[in-house]
Amino acid sequence: MMQYTSKLALLRAVFLGRSVHGCVSARHCLVLSLCYFTCLISARGDAIAADLTLHIQDFATLPMTGSVNGSSNAAALARVNFLREEPGGAERLFVNDLNGPLYILDKQSKQFTTYLNLNGRDSNPGLFDKFTYAGGYANGFITFQFDPDYQNNGKFFTVHMEEPNVSGSTLPNNGQFSGFDTVGYTSTTAVDTPGSADRHTVLIEWTDANINNATFEGTAREILRLEENTRIHPLGDLIFNPTAQPGDNDWRVMYLASGDGGAGEQSGSNRLNPQRLDTLVGKILRIVPDLNEHTATSQLSSNGRYRIPNDNPFVDVPGAKDEVWANGLRNPHRMTWDVDPSDPANNNLIVSDIGLHTWEEINIIHAGANYGYSQREGTERLNANNTTSPLPANDTIPIQINATATAGTITPTYPVVQYPHLTGGGDAVSSGFVYRGTKIPALRGKFIFGDITTGHVWYADYDDMLSVDDGDPSTLAMMHEVDIVWDNPHDSPDDGHEVYSSMFPIVEDAYHFRGGRDPGLPGGATVSGTGRVDLRLAMDGDGELYLLSKSDGMIRAIMGPEANADFDSDGTVDGLDFLVWQQGFGAMGDLDRGDADGDGLVTTDDLAIWSAQLHGESVTARIVPEPFGGDVLFLPGMIGIMRHLMRRRGLQSR
Repeated sequence: MMQYTSKLALLRAVFLGRSVHGCVSARHCLVLSLCYFTCLISARGDAIAADLTLHIQDFATLPMTGSVNGSSNAAALARVNFLREEPGGAERLFVNDLNGPLYILDKQSKQFTTYLNLNGRDSNPGLFDKFTYAGGYANGFITFQFDPDYQNNGKFFTVHMEEPNVSGSTLPNNGQFSGFDTVGYTSTTAVDTPGSADRHTVLIEWTDANINNATFEGTAREILRLEENTRIHPLGDLIFNPTAQPGDNDWRVMYLASGDGGAGEQSGSNRLNPQRLDTLVGKILRIVPDLNEHTATSQLSSNGRYRIPNDNPFVDVPGAKDEVWANGLRNPHRMTWDVDPSDPANNNLIVSDIGLHTWEEINIIHAGANYGYSQREGTERLNANNTTSPLPANDTIPIQINATATAGTITPTYPVVQYPHLTGGGDAVSSGFVYRGTKIPALRGKFIFGDITTGHVWYADYDDMLSVDDGDPSTLAMMHEVDIVWDNPHDSPDDGHEVYSSMFPIVEDAYHFRGGRDPGLPGGATVSGTGRVDLRLAMDGDGELYLLSKSDGMIRAIMGPEANADFDSDGTVDGLDFLVWQQGFGAMGDLDRGDADGDGLVTTDDLAIWSAQLHGESVTARIVPEPFGGDVLFLPGMIGIMRHLMRRRGLQSR
């Protein structure tokens, strides 16, 4: 057989229209080339796993609620925390800022309208006098979520933080929101947490009488008020099971991610709070907000404002809080529920849990499971001095009912993904999602997440995450680094699209463009050093992803990459670009290796783009078909491409 270099020379000659020694005719050269190409495909084996490159685009700029020369939380230009699409396919996104506002964001105009503002502290124009937001990264208006039946009942939920010891009322002041009927609104007694109560987190149900306009007109009801030992790790997120339908036992049942309030890193008795089943902190909770729902299969809460499902795992454990679904978590500040569209019964609740000094975790949540904190961090033992060490031979911990009483032991449930507080890792895991959208085929079925401070983005194969959810702490899913392509809209002259290894320089540029006066970025952390991105991810109703960053107050959309088959960057898509693709076929690569769709691999998808652009067709990477099921199916297309090139080069078959 010909050696590789000889075959490459043959292909080059055919494409450039040159005579080839040993070829009787151009047709002969075509046949030899096809034979070579078939051998190349059949011998390629499995493609090498590759890191991805994501293309992002500035989507919306939040109104500035911070200060360009501020410090602490005020230094973030806008503390954007969550983005959620309004149910029902509307053209509206809802976005909250920890400093108080809840905005409606029009998808088309990118304009923000203030829908509510929870910040009534001091001279601020919002609703709650005791609202606190100045210190603690999660302080303020923490999160919101729509009821699964929102289109019919207009209900949604918010969580905010209050400072109980300052002057003012726990009742809302609707002076700036006249459509809010406060008659009958009452606050609740805070649920006790062992230790001092520095803050309260407050869960409220809102009912909008008209969801078709941009103003709130309706009522609200306080559901739960929870004591927090400190200003960190509050009640951080809430979610509903998206697969539940009316009549199901999970229909309109709420899951809440309750942080430990900083207790688990303390040296006193509060250290056990995440483990104690008689507390609500350091847990995943499960409740029924609507008192009229599931009345035959639930019990009324102690404050009379919500119901508790009878099938919660600790309902029959004396001394345990019935609301607890899982325990042993430090700061489970983000939850996502993945559903396999081809098999809706295959669904899982996934939590991003921020670690202490050593490990960041992604956990798959199971009813009744104990995730180890404050006895474990990541896949290691957490010692009393907050350092970590290898797991003990007898890897069990007590089932802690209260400060002193236990009820046997349990083996902790360990993360499926973790990364360290070291260079290449980060300081605090952000939100993450299993990608089920359509813009980025290469990302489908991958869990994409990031680090809050450094702005690094990674993915893990979701199937790998499920396979390592096996009770064995030594098995973890592999993380893959993601590069980011962004065209800076502010640079002059325009440098076009550039590749970045993290969001840090992107956020830094926008922060300074908006007037930020810190030499780099405000804040800092152990791994990120001076400056922090404050990165979160969000997903819309179509399953497409967004990057939210507080330091610059920006929302960016993750886009499908622009298809480009000009692999040699000479301004023309021609046969020379095919040669680049051919040399890179089957390997990892960027544009200069033949990767037209930007997914990090050089495949037949990229060749299909080359073929289309060779013929002058406009192609976007997201509509490229899935990889070919068999190489034989590819040959007719190759023959057509070869003949086209031969005609362009003046070669006629004889």
